[in-house]
Order: sequence, then structure tokens, then C-alpha cells
Amino acid sequence: MYFSDTYFHNFRNLRQGRVSWSPGFNLITGPNGAGKTNFIEGLNLISGWGPLERTTKISSVPSWEGTEDVKASLWAKASGEEDIDLFASISMKCSLKCGDKITAASAMRAKVPVMTFLSDGMSLVRGGASSRRVLLDRIGAIISPSYAMRLHDYRKILRQKTILLRKGRDVSPADRVLAPLGIWLWTAREEILRLMASSIIECGDLLACPMELVFARGGGGLAAAPSDDFRSSLAAKGRRERELRMPLIGPQRDDVKLLCNGMDASLFLSRGQSRRAAAALILAAAAVVKRKVGRKPVLIFDEITSELDDCGRSALLEALLKTGCQVFGATTDRLDYDDVSIQMMRDGRFLNTGL
Repeated sequence: MYFSDTYFHNFRNLRQGRVSWSPGFNLITGPNGAGKTNFIEGLNLISGWGPLERTTKISSVPSWEGTEDVKASLWAKASGEEDIDLFASISMKCSLKCGDKITAASAMRAKVPVMTFLSDGMSLVRGGASSRRVLLDRIGAIISPSYAMRLHDYRKILRQKTILLRKGRDVSPADRVLAPLGIWLWTAREEILRLMASSIIECGDLLACPMELVFARGGGGLAAAPSDDFRSSLAAKGRRERELRMPLIGPQRDDVKLLCNGMDASLFLSRGQSRRAAAALILAAAAVVKRKVGRKPVLIFDEITSELDDCGRSALLEALLKTGCQVFGATTDRLDYDDVSIQMMRDGRFLNTGL
């Protein structure tokens, strides 16, 4: 899928107007504050993912400029495997439509799959486990409608278990509900990572060296099968959970170990190489989505050239073009590449269109 046209009204600092896009690589350039990240956030919203920052309240999204209109609206034409109109109305909440039908965010994500790589994306390699879990969850939510629902249910019961532990009460009723949900999520995440591992090999020169992806079950490791592992780990560490008054077993503690020549990638790779490795993880995720959903995802990169030298930029550009996916890349740098459509921004305006 790809966005052929977009129209944003009263959204952040963006000037209203219709902009057409290439189905290939679209580079958005401009100084800081020009509106590049706001545009990326608009694509993230209309594709069912919400604001870029998870803590952002949706009511803060409409225009910053104090207009009397407290509602923002986003429209996009998506083409490719299917031609559809997407619409988002934003005030105190976000309402999504596909065509003329109100659509749940989970359904919108599968209609037009989008993978977003933000300026802090290097945390996939050099950051904590939560960044890597978020990537797995994003893939899972696109390829399986039940994934997000099961993850939500798991987190809800996990909070209840935490309360019981803090009060020193019996947690066995919560564990009976958690176990099948946790086992399902472990199985789903392991399958996602298996597919990513087979896809990342194709990233070629984008990686400084081959990278191994190893799934680490949160608090597990006592048995090979997820079902046996979850239950045996709960039994083995139940006393420790009661002492610490916190859950120690389950998907909330999962991680993906990234290894280069047997070493932790964050220690083995330079910052520029880590940035390239993080981008390779996004491309591997995109390959999984394409394989499982049958639709090419839209790839969005904020600060696409950050911390990359000329060699790294060329390797990333070549890898992105090779995917055949539509790409949006935002940067403050002035670049001129073949096979790339360039849109310039300033003060919330796309200068190429006169908006």
C-alpha cells in the first residue's frame, strides 16, 4: 500500500492543503520546527497508531495556533493492493473512517500497514528491552487482530496480580488466567522473531556484520515449550515474586538479544552502525508484515540521515529502495538523490506545492 494524496486541516502547525506523493521514496526536508515530524505524526494517526508519543493526549493534537476550531481532520488516499479513502476526525478523541464506515484502529492498521522509525529508533539496538518489545507488539498487532486484544487482557490481569502481591494475597486465581495469555504471547512473539531473523539476512550491506536475533522469555528458560516453561517458571519463582511483591514471569519482561559475533550488538557496533542495524530491524519487520498480510507496508523514518556517514546513507537508501515499499524520510539535511521525490517544508508549508 502507499499514500497517494494527503490533506490535513487544523493539525498541529501544518497549513491545510492537499499534497500528492510518490509511491516510492519521498524525502521531506526543512529546518527544525518546519513541521516534518507533525506530518509523520499525522500519517501515524490516520493509519490507526495514535500520536507518536504514547503519553500524548489526543485532545492536544489539534492546531497549536489558538484557532476557534478545536477539531482537526486528516484525509488520505491509499492505493496499491486496494484503493481506499482514510479519514480521521480529532477533538477529545480520534474517530477513524475507511471509506464511509467507522473503522476500529486495529482494522485500520491492517488496511494500510505502517512501520515508523523515530529519531530515537537507535534504542532498538542500544536501549532497553521495552523498545524491542514494542516493535514485536507493533508487528503482532498488524498481522493478527487478536494480538492487541490478548496483550491488553494480559496487561489488565497482570496489574491485578501486582495489586494482590503488594497486599500479600493469594495470586493463584490471577496466574490461572495469566498463563494461557502469556503462553500465547510468547508463542506469537517467537514466531515473529523467527520470521524477522530470516528476513534480516537480506539487508546485506546495511548491516556492518551478520546479526543474530535471540528471543529471551521474560523470567523463563526452564523448559523448551512455552506452555511448560511458563508454568514451571511460575512454580519455581513464586516465592521470590511474593518476597519482591512484583511479577517476575511473563511477556512484560521479554527481550530480544541482538548478537554480533557472539557479542551484545550495543557493545560491538559503533553508533552509526547501531543506527543502520536498527533500520535493518525495521526492514525485517516490514518483510514479515508483507509476508503475513499480503500488503506492502509504508515505511516512515524521522531524521533518516541522523548519525550516518555517506556510506551509511547510501546503504540505507539502497536497502529502502530495494523493498519496493513507499518510504517517507524526514531530515534537516539538504540531499539530492536519484529515484527520490523531494518535498521541502518551512513553517508548516510544503513549498513544492505552494501550500
